Amino acid sequence: MFRFSKKDKKIGRQIAEKFLKIKREEQGFPLLSFRELYKIFNKKEEITLFKKILKINPRNYGVKTPFYGISPVPKDIVSIKNQTYKKGRAIKKVDTQYLPKRTYLAFKKMNKIMQEEIGRSLNIVSGYRSPAYQLLLFLYFLEENKWNLRKTLKRVALPGWSEHGYSKRQGIDFAPKTYCKMEDFCKRKEYKWLLKNASQFGFYLSFPKNNKLGIMFEPWHWHYSNITKNC
Repeated sequence: MFRFSKKDKKIGRQIAEKFLKIKREEQGFPLLSFRELYKIFNKKEEITLFKKILKINPRNYGVKTPFYGISPVPKDIVSIKNQTYKKGRAIKKVDTQYLPKRTYLAFKKMNKIMQEEIGRSLNIVSGYRSPAYQLLLFLYFLEENKWNLRKTLKRVALPGWSEHGYSKRQGIDFAPKTYCKMEDFCKRKEYKWLLKNASQFGFYLSFPKNNKLGIMFEPWHWHYSNITKNC
């Protein structure tokens, strides 16, 4: 089992704070390469901590998802801009998201049919994430969870283990266009429509209730595959 020192936790806190500041100022962060990551967080102890985290084996913590490997950013990536949602009386913007072209086109088709059938549609709140960006996110949530690895791994995957970084089984997080907490998405009409219809467009719920993969129920997290499945 992994142990983190007081020094690790101090450095991790500094990285998390720096990450939030940079994320507010820059676009394209989900496409971050490891070279770019180590250029931004270039102190020896920061790089050492990142590499320490990369050595974690999630199987030791009850995670049974496949290892998808570390792959380069897809060449056909599409940027998704100008998404908005309503929160109270305010209109909020979603950060620019990214998807491989075939996943994006399937999503557009599905979203159009949903709008026609129930008068509602979805935003993409997290699409493609590079392995380097996934590492940064993992560290951020690990620090937020007070360095509880088991708790963090139930919610956030390590690089190479995440569908978000694997274009052949592209992970995608959906959200309605009126605000709700992520865990309450399963109560919405949009979610119920997805359960009945999403597979027709190649989208499948990745982590249903009581799944045996060691991951919490995530009604918002689906993946795209154009390989026919028996559902």
